[in-house]
Amino acid sequence: MTAGDAVDRHIVFGELVDADAVVVPGPLDWLRDPAIDFEVLIASSRRGGPGHVERVRVRQAEVIGVDSGPEGACAVLRLERAAAHRPYAGGRFDGDRLRTELEGYPDVWRGLCAIGAVRTELTDLDKDRVLRPVADWEAARRAALVRERLVSPAEVAQLKCCIFVICWWCQECRGDWWD
Repeated sequence: MTAGDAVDRHIVFGELVDADAVVVPGPLDWLRDPAIDFEVLIASSRRGGPGHVERVRVRQAEVIGVDSGPEGACAVLRLERAAAHRPYAGGRFDGDRLRTELEGYPDVWRGLCAIGAVRTELTDLDKDRVLRPVADWEAARRAALVRERLVSPAEVAQLKCCIFVICWWCQECRGDWWD
């Protein structure tokens, strides 16, 4: 059974703005749909090999918009843990400039783009072009995850017993964790 790859499951591109925060533009109907289970996929390329990919669950999603134009809201996704990736180091966040932008046009994502807090081009990216390599990196990592070792019965019997949760060969074992 597969949960789908990075391309199949793509909902929206966003910007990692802090170690544990991603900002995504609207529309945000998917956020309110209890049937959609989502996570944040963060990827970066590396020279001479597959890139680094991590998937992080979301702890909380906060929709932030302007009351005079709620359709211009964006969301801040707070991650369950800090990402291993470096956040976007765009322009310095300027609250006064953002307020001026939002008074002129109540679209939070557009305002964040205008002050350089997020990249403008994120909403125009082609998902297949951006995410197909990521799906390939994840497939390569998955293929390298399993190592097979076929040995004689005597060699199997000599495996360190403590790799197993329950064993009867030594005094070091903890037994069942639920007992």
